[in-house]
Amino acid sequence: AGMFDHAVAFNNRYEVDSEKLNAVFVRFKEVAERKKGGLDDDDLEALVADEVYSAQALWSLKRVQVATGSDVVPTATVALIGPDGVERQIAGTGTGPVDAAYKAIDALTSVRVDLLTYSMEAVNAGIEALATTKVVVKPVQGGAVSGTTLHAQGGEMERQFSGSGSDTDIVVSSARAYLAAVNKLIRWNMRREASEQVAEVEGA
Repeated sequence: AGMFDHAVAFNNRYEVDSEKLNAVFVRFKEVAERKKGGLDDDDLEALVADEVYSAQALWSLKRVQVATGSDVVPTATVALIGPDGVERQIAGTGTGPVDAAYKAIDALTSVRVDLLTYSMEAVNAGIEALATTKVVVKPVQGGAVSGTTLHAQGGEMERQFSGSGSDTDIVVSSARAYLAAVNKLIRWNMRREASEQVAEVEGA
């Protein structure tokens, strides 16, 4: 069966609307072009989960390019589409290509977080297997979040945000996972600020 037939089969399980189904179709074509032998059901399920269960994207990943190797400072050039629909690009350096990509995402989103856990597993066997990366982050005390500053007390600063991403490229899957977690953090901060503003009005 073709990709579209497989995607439709997942429709009921994931409640995929036409817009999200189209997004899955675009991702499928992008990944299939890089993976010889095509994608199987496990690959497709990972892609569907990546698109459907990711946080409503304030920031979305456009592309990642990395430069690394012996005697080379790992560098990642990351382009993101912001909440205003504008594409922004920046280069970051780090201890490795994934760390460099994360530094670039931090700079573009103006978010500071601590990376608590990072894990990656292959969806299936083979050197060209689709990789699924999972991360957990927490906000940094006093760190900027989309133009505001976090000044939470107690358990709020211990809140953790998870994200996952899938791709045949490990750096891309890692970037997608990290960005998903950052988007969740930004949305949480927006809700928290809105609640504080309501409380101030009611207490006035």
